[in-house]
Amino acid sequence: MLPAGLDAQPGSSLFGGSRFLPVDQAFSYYTSLDSDSQISIHWTIAPGYYLYADKFSVSVSSPESDSGELAFELPAGVAHHDEYFGDVTVFYDSLRISLQLPQTLTASTEDIVLQLDYQGCAEAGLCYPPESREIPIYR
Repeated sequence: MLPAGLDAQPGSSLFGGSRFLPVDQAFSYYTSLDSDSQISIHWTIAPGYYLYADKFSVSVSSPESDSGELAFELPAGVAHHDEYFGDVTVFYDSLRISLQLPQTLTASTEDIVLQLDYQGCAEAGLCYPPESREIPIYR
């Protein structure tokens, strides 16, 4: 495996050919607004790939007055020994994270932008660099 942060092109193998999926295919997600105060992020994780439990964070990037990390609970994952990170918890196949929005955001009609950070690997030997995505929530 390549350690996190090593500059590899995820869509192609370092050994030639296209051995690994692009990161957005390996770890695809969508969001749902479950209520005025709860948002869920639903992951589909490709076979042979996994996401690290301790590499997730979600924060509010807009509006700036409410910026900061959001608390969430992860379901039970799978114990895994990683060559670079040691003993970790990972997720295979699918994952759902539910986020409770702060009262100040639920009372507002402003659009919200979340920043989602995560990291995953392919069992065949590639660790993707940490990923960061902005998720707009239109209200």
